[in-house]
Amino acid sequence: MMLRNIEPSRRNFLVGAGKFAAVAPLAASMPWGAARAATPVNACPPVSAWSDLASRVSGGVLRPQDPFFNDVCRPNNLRYNTLPMGIARCLKTEDVQGALNWVQQQGLPFAVRSGGHNYAGYSSTNGLLIDMSLMAGVEVVDKKEGIVRVKGGTGNALVYKDLERAGLTITHGRCDAVGAAGFLLGGGIGFSMRMYGIASDLLTGTTVVTADANIHKADAKNDSDLYWACRGGAGGNFGINTEFLLRTFPAETVSVCQLKWTDKQADVLHALLTRLPNMPNTFGSKINVTLPSIQQRCQGIGSEVSILAQLHKTKGKTLKDMFGPLWETAQKVWVHEDIPYWVAQDYLAEETYPYYYQEKSSYVQASRISRDGVQTLLDAGRLQPGTSMPVAYKFFQTGGACNDMRADATAYVHRGNDWLFSVEMNWWQPTDPQGLINDNLTWQKDFYALTNRTFSAVGAYQNFPDPTLDDWAKAYYGENLTRLREVKTKYDRDSVFNYGQGIKPL
Repeated sequence: MMLRNIEPSRRNFLVGAGKFAAVAPLAASMPWGAARAATPVNACPPVSAWSDLASRVSGGVLRPQDPFFNDVCRPNNLRYNTLPMGIARCLKTEDVQGALNWVQQQGLPFAVRSGGHNYAGYSSTNGLLIDMSLMAGVEVVDKKEGIVRVKGGTGNALVYKDLERAGLTITHGRCDAVGAAGFLLGGGIGFSMRMYGIASDLLTGTTVVTADANIHKADAKNDSDLYWACRGGAGGNFGINTEFLLRTFPAETVSVCQLKWTDKQADVLHALLTRLPNMPNTFGSKINVTLPSIQQRCQGIGSEVSILAQLHKTKGKTLKDMFGPLWETAQKVWVHEDIPYWVAQDYLAEETYPYYYQEKSSYVQASRISRDGVQTLLDAGRLQPGTSMPVAYKFFQTGGACNDMRADATAYVHRGNDWLFSVEMNWWQPTDPQGLINDNLTWQKDFYALTNRTFSAVGAYQNFPDPTLDDWAKAYYGENLTRLREVKTKYDRDSVFNYGQGIKPL
């Protein structure tokens, strides 16, 4: 048993006297909010109401004047650094029930957060923030079958540590601070997905507190429609997931590397994008084309193509075999052959810090990628105006086991492709003036449209929510949208869970 309860440093964070003036109107028009326009809003609940909430939540309630308030509510994307009226810190499923009942009684908007990495700010609110971060830990519940329980506020870093102790692994992310809940509910990509499948494919059951504050133990036999929807239907749509049951695999040795190229980038990128999908399912990779910051350009630094790659044991095959001639032309930043799995993840992991960004994504088949098309992208990349931060467009390698399931087997519809493409835009305020930021966001929008036309790319990844995306529901969920709306209608007819790109009931 390795389940750990993360206790708060103070049991109660409750404001004494006085009221907190809301920093902004509680309006449903806020694109990142969970505001419910049809519900009358109490602009500022009295102290007695906050005392009542504190009695329902084991981890305490933070108010704006309390220590650590800003640290807890700060999101990873600072574009959406919206201050809530209060933060309910949940330690158990009953706390979630209590917070959900309270916020509906008060008529406040709310959001749920496990990691705070929602790209479009949908885990921020100016009402009540239901914070899951104290509800963290991983427990082996069936050693023979390799089933683990992941609590709803667990972050990737704790997933790493607890699974390493158990000698197990799953398809997992590489960013330490990302919450497992949002990651799993939207699908979940990682270097092992070509071998094991999308992370939500490994979900065998989940506990969900729905809008009526009832608890559902959803799996293939019980509330199977809700179980289906939680495997790719994205967080914040059907309820609050307080735990997940996942099928695991033994953590065996792997080989990992980071390679870079600065010359003949069109040839290299085309070769990578068309060669690697033919490699065994034991191979996974992520390709970056990095565009320099304005300061780097002044230093003569140009764009570069790089790749992070992982190879599970494959009969007589090495990383060099996977790359073929490309191996000889690459700068080997580092190469580690046949090392323990979780040691390897230390090389692949990414540490992030809060900054300002936007991401746009789509899915690509390798057969639609031409050498001329790759050159078109590289040429367009050089037109990026630039900010004080580097940016990149990326290709996450899918295929393999990701495509073994039918598109309607789970809510995650994006099967039958080879790459998940994304283009980011990063900046810092106030270093970058707003006019420059706008120019870069326009470039991003045009570059995204150009890539989709050039490669016949389709859809969008629901874990990379894009508030500017046209027809986002179809892009995220495709043919599964109607069934998802049916599930939404059954479990949340009144749209208690509602945000800018939330699934709507029928």
